[in-house]
Amino acid sequence: MSIALRNRREAYDQIEPKRPNRKAMILDVLTSGDPGGMTADEIGEKLVSEGKIPTNSPNFTRPRLTEMKAEGKVMIVGRRPGKSGCNTAVWKVKR
Repeated sequence: MSIALRNRREAYDQIEPKRPNRKAMILDVLTSGDPGGMTADEIGEKLVSEGKIPTNSPNFTRPRLTEMKAEGKVMIVGRRPGKSGCNTAVWKVKR
């Protein structure tokens, strides 16, 4: 196994047990947040302000949103400029 694959596997193994809790936190923020939807950055900022995560890292929210989209739990409802000025996805809980 290559070093890159081994590193990726080790990172995945570390995060895998935390995924359900992270998804639940994100769903909670989306449910109680802006009814028009939220970007991954906005979700992260809300989690930081609530003291649930120490810093707003894209690696906390974006992969979980992608997984939950595949599971049919959330959907992209539009896009708007993010912190970088580039357009980013706006997410909502799928009802």
